[in-house]
Amino acid sequence: MSNYVNQAIGSAKETLGNMTGNKDLQESGRKQWTQAKGEQELQQQKAEREQEAPNAYRAGDAAKGMGGAAKEKLGAVAGNEKMEAEGRSARAQAAGEASHHEELAKKNNSSL
Repeated sequence: MSNYVNQAIGSAKETLGNMTGNKDLQESGRKQWTQAKGEQELQQQKAEREQEAPNAYRAGDAAKGMGGAAKEKLGAVAGNEKMEAEGRSARAQAAGEASHHEELAKKNNSSL
C-alpha cells in the first residue's frame, strides 16, 4: 500500500479515535500516519540522491543482478521453483534499477 494511502488511513483512524474517545484507535492511527510520512520522506531523499549521483548506485545494481542470477540457478539445480522465481524477480528488478540509473546518468551528463 502506498505511503499516501497509509497516511490517509492513519489520519482517519486517529480522527475516529478522537471522535469516539477510543485512545487505542487514536494512537494506532497516529502511529500509522507517522510511519507512512517517515517512509515517504525517506523515499524522497533516496530519489534525490539517485538523481544527483546515479553512478554511485550502479555497483549495487550489478551486485543485485548477480545475486539474483545465483539464486535463480541454485533454485533450478535444487528443484526449488520458488527460489528460482525469486532469483528471476531479483534479476529483473536489478535490471530495471540499472536502466533507471543509466538514464539518470545520461541526463546528468547532457546537462553539464
